[in-house]
Order: sequence, then structure tokens, then C-alpha cells
Amino acid sequence: MSRLLAPNDEPSMYTINPLPQPEAPPEPPVQAPPGQVMLADGTFAELEGRALDELQQLQYEQERKFAAAIMACPAGSHQRGLVVGQAYDTVCGILAAQQFAAGQTDAPLIMGFDQRYTQLVLRLLEKQIAGGMGRPHLFEIGYGSGALLKEVRAHGHTVGGIEVSSTMRDQAAAEIGERYAKDLLLGDFREVQPDDVEKRPTVIFWNDVLEHLGPDEVQSFVDHAHKLLAPGGVLVTITPNWLLRPSDVTAVFHPPRTQACGLHLKEYRLKEVARLLRRAGFRRIATPLFATHGRLVTLAGGGRLVKQLLEPALDKLPVKYARLLCRGWAMSITLATKRRK
Repeated sequence: MSRLLAPNDEPSMYTINPLPQPEAPPEPPVQAPPGQVMLADGTFAELEGRALDELQQLQYEQERKFAAAIMACPAGSHQRGLVVGQAYDTVCGILAAQQFAAGQTDAPLIMGFDQRYTQLVLRLLEKQIAGGMGRPHLFEIGYGSGALLKEVRAHGHTVGGIEVSSTMRDQAAAEIGERYAKDLLLGDFREVQPDDVEKRPTVIFWNDVLEHLGPDEVQSFVDHAHKLLAPGGVLVTITPNWLLRPSDVTAVFHPPRTQACGLHLKEYRLKEVARLLRRAGFRRIATPLFATHGRLVTLAGGGRLVKQLLEPALDKLPVKYARLLCRGWAMSITLATKRRK
């Protein structure tokens, strides 16, 4: 079992760290954005009073610098872990300031949350119950503000997860409730062992995480997800398909089909995601069959192999139609099932 932080220990990105559990008010107020953030060069920048376009420019500059700093560190090193943690604390602070600058002062910072993903996860958990897997358990890699975990827990399922940003961890603790904070870990997912979680996850979910990992480390994350999953469990991977590039802050300043140069360190084709999953040992890899505005429709393999074959042709279409088909065919989503023993 991984070592847990003692009260007087100094936290590091490579320590699995349950949250402290002080009593919290039932409805915590929305946290104001930080007044300043640490930049990639170690200096600090004031956020208060900046216009939205200034904040977007700052985000773009810092994402590029942090991306370069991350890739300059050796893969799997403690140094890279520290840079990653600081990068997301900084960027999340800038994004929160952008939200306030846009007049959205009454809601927490929520990134990438979609009710269709909640519905998908709930259907998977209910299917596992019906299939005799016992009480299922959801584990989210990169839980952010905790929005998904909160909704799934409200349906009676046990949940947990891990985050690299202490800023988002604190927000998730306020959102999901301090009673459940012990299941919100902080650190490197690859250090999570079965004894660190309430029970072996039957569903592992990660949304907008894969593209933020160094390409030289990504296989180790997928391998560990396979290892941690219970037999018969499902890994749900959501990562913006390469056809939608760029899907990070690069899109604010550059045209479509530009390579991302922010914290999306690599944006993947469906074929590349499937290869990562297959190498990790997953038995069955599917996509949803198609997506509507309100639902992700799943059926068998979802036509994944056909979609992979069509990917190069879609990139030759006008951007508008390529993106429409990519989203409609749910090519950014995979469901990988671990073999039952």
C-alpha cells in the first residue's frame, strides 16, 4: 500500500494523499479565483482586474511554457510530477479568473462535464449489478471539481478518484462533501494500489486526461488502469479525437487542424487509442455507436473498426463536416473491457 501523508509531511505529486476531513457547511460558497498564480518561470502574476482576453493570452503563454517544461523532465521523474502539479494549479487558477471575468460568479469551475457521460457511467454500473458483479465502484482519474463523482454517488454508488491539482482537489472536497473526502486522492495515478481505494474499481473513467500526459508516459497509465480494474471492469476513455484538433487553448489563437501547442501534449486518432488499450491487455474495445445531443447510444463494438478505417478520409473533408461526423460517431470515446478471470 502506498504511504499516506502524515500531518506534518510535505506533500509531493507522487504521494497518494487522502484529504483531511474537517466539518464543512452543507452548502459551501463558490470559491473566488486566486488573486495571483505562479508562472512557469517561478514568478507570480496578479489575476485580479485583468480582462478576459488578457487572461486567455496568459493561459496560452503559460500552457506553452509548462508543456515544454514537462517534456524537458525525464519520464516518470519526481521533477516532472512537481511541474505537472504546478501547471494545473496555475492553469486552473487562470480559468477560474476567466470564468469570473465573463460574469459567471455563481458556479464552481467545471471542466469537460457532460450529462451524457454521467448517463453512460450509470448504465455501465447498473449493467454490472445485473451481470452479478456485486456492488460496483467508480474511480475517476482527474476528477476536477468532482461533478461526476457527486452525481454518481447520489445514485447510491461508491466513488473515488485521484487528481494532480491541489486547487481542484480542494474544490471537489467542497462539492462532494467532506464526509467522502477520504476517497479523493492527490498524486500520481500510477502509485494507486488496490489497498488505497475502498474497493477494486469496476469502472475507471477519465475525461480529457490522456491528451495531457506525456507521450513517453501514456502507456504506463493505461497499463496501470488495466491492472487496477476488477476483472470484467470497464475503462471509459474520453479524449478529443485528432480530427477536432486543436482542442486546447491553441484553438483561441490558431485555425483548425493546427497541432496543439498547449497542455494537450498529444491529441490522438481513434486507432492510436485502441492500440494503447490493446497493448495494456484489454479484451474488448468499443465506441458508442453514435451520439445525440442528449445521449450516447451503445451497441456491441459501436463500429469502431469502421470508424478507424474512415479516419484518414474524414480529415480530407471540410473541417465543419469532419468535426460533425467525428462528434456524431462518438470517435473521442472508447470503452475497454478487462478479461474476466
